Amino acid sequence: MKKAALFFDVDGTLSSPCYNVDGKLQIGMSDEKWAWYCDHYREDAYRWCKPVPQVKDYAIKAKAAGAKLYVLTTSGTQIETIAKKKFLDEKYPGIFDDVYSVLHDDDKCPFILKKAAQLNATPQECELVEDTYRILLQTVVAGIKSTHISTILTMDDNAQ
Repeated sequence: MKKAALFFDVDGTLSSPCYNVDGKLQIGMSDEKWAWYCDHYREDAYRWCKPVPQVKDYAIKAKAAGAKLYVLTTSGTQIETIAKKKFLDEKYPGIFDDVYSVLHDDDKCPFILKKAAQLNATPQECELVEDTYRILLQTVVAGIKSTHISTILTMDDNAQ
């Protein structure tokens, strides 16, 4: 079945997490420290993060097949969203049709269903690429194709 729209998470999916915390590179921090970090580094908060080549290739192939590609990320603040957009513009230029943010992970599935209706697409014609298994289970129940990043990382090139 042809996919009408694919939605990609940022943290842990499009972005391999790497943050400079007190002079040490690490994968994350407490929520309180994250708020300070985003306020301190502003639009450069993702500058140490790396793109995930296999996910980038997966996105490029889907776009070439005619799918609309969207980023669907959870962000607590506007500056966090701005930092993610800068990362995407630098590491994934021209790939995504739009970037959307939601306040909570649990908002992703309802967002995809709403966007599918706007695109005159069925849930089955949409796909979420994500690293959070719990969110993917919500999309499975809603009939949305659900792809965990590990599936892409372990995929045989001929299976795509």
